[in-house]
Amino acid sequence: MKTSMTRCLLLSLPLAVALLHCGAPVKNTPLPDIPKLTSLADVMDNQATVADPQMKKAGQTSYADADWAAFADMSTRLQATSLKIKDFSKGPDFDALAMQLNAKAKALGDAAAAKDVGGASGALTDIKATCKQCHSKFR
Repeated sequence: MKTSMTRCLLLSLPLAVALLHCGAPVKNTPLPDIPKLTSLADVMDNQATVADPQMKKAGQTSYADADWAAFADMSTRLQATSLKIKDFSKGPDFDALAMQLNAKAKALGDAAAAKDVGGASGALTDIKATCKQCHSKFR
């Protein structure tokens, strides 16, 4: 029994590792090249790469210097990508959500610059809500 259980665990390990690597492809397009992206998928992958790791930090009561730097980077990249999204417009509601994301990203950058914990947490929550709203309507 112990041998079959060990064998099952060993056979399951590659599947578990593969599942962990599922999700949006990692895209770190240099900021000056964001306007040159040619597909909505590439824009969204860039957003997911920078935003997904930060979203779980909403609601925390303190942040480290590395968090503030990551929030500032996220803000800059989301501001650039949210403007680019409009090139792939799906209508006025889509464009409005892109501009809402842009405003929330700017708020995150302002909070990061001031090291405002409440502002950063609120901006992260608002960004996540905007993403969910857009994805539920247009994905």
